[in-house]
Amino acid sequence: MKKDNKTLGITLRFWTNHLPECVGRAHNQIPCWSAGVVIMEANKTKGIPADSEIFNYIEDIPRAVKEVIKRAKIVLVEDVGYTERAKKRVTVK
Repeated sequence: MKKDNKTLGITLRFWTNHLPECVGRAHNQIPCWSAGVVIMEANKTKGIPADSEIFNYIEDIPRAVKEVIKRAKIVLVEDVGYTERAKKRVTVK
């Protein structure tokens, strides 16, 4: 039985290089930079290749996510009625 992958995966990774192991008064906090990388996982079912985009600060994450989505030619749909209207367009053709 063929199993379809019907999800898209995006991972955030934060850099931790050149930082101490632990910080804080109790020495129990693990530091990381506010920069890192957004990684789009490949999805062979949908024909989406793996991709990544670096972000330089926390507020830059939405831009990096939008960039990998755009390069993968993914269109985000927010309207619940979109599916029904799309079905009608397909049957009309």
